[in-house]
Amino acid sequence: MAKAKTDIILRDRLQFTLDASSDLGLVYGRIDLSDYVNVVKRTGLLVKDVYMQIRDPGTANTGTWSILISDMETLPLSDGFNAYKLFVSARAYENAADVGIASPDVLHVEEYVLSRYTNGLGNQTQDHVHNIYPMRDYHPGGYPVVSDLLVGIAVDTNSTDSQYDSETLEVDIMLIAETTTVTSEQMTQLLTQAQDL
Repeated sequence: MAKAKTDIILRDRLQFTLDASSDLGLVYGRIDLSDYVNVVKRTGLLVKDVYMQIRDPGTANTGTWSILISDMETLPLSDGFNAYKLFVSARAYENAADVGIASPDVLHVEEYVLSRYTNGLGNQTQDHVHNIYPMRDYHPGGYPVVSDLLVGIAVDTNSTDSQYDSETLEVDIMLIAETTTVTSEQMTQLLTQAQDL
């Protein structure tokens, strides 16, 4: 009877600082997997799931982040749109607008969107959407890697009075993986892909 593999749980925390308008062009953090991959021995990691959490260390008691709080405006009310995109990838993209579930080597994508509309009479409607496109849905058997992974973050905000202007936020990442042996053909393909990191 084959011995069941034990899950490896990897955790990391990255910081990112929004600009004076609460925007952020695409920035990357790197998850170091060098303790688990070895090209000579043809060993890698089979990433089985990814979890991400945005945190606000400035929220003293809980560290809880809210996209709704990020867009609280003083009167008069106006239309607004905030969007945060986070993703984990084995490929570096120049722009987060190019990243989606059909993009090569993307393991996980999350989007937070706040849309606010007014009718000119002081009435306001707010829609808050959190879309998660987890790798377990489109890589159900796991995704083999033999190099580091990248965590991408980008933010679009058109609010005129955001609480998060020039603020530093954090994103926690947890990967669930197991060790795997990689065939020569897979290794060639994965190393070619890893040159983009």
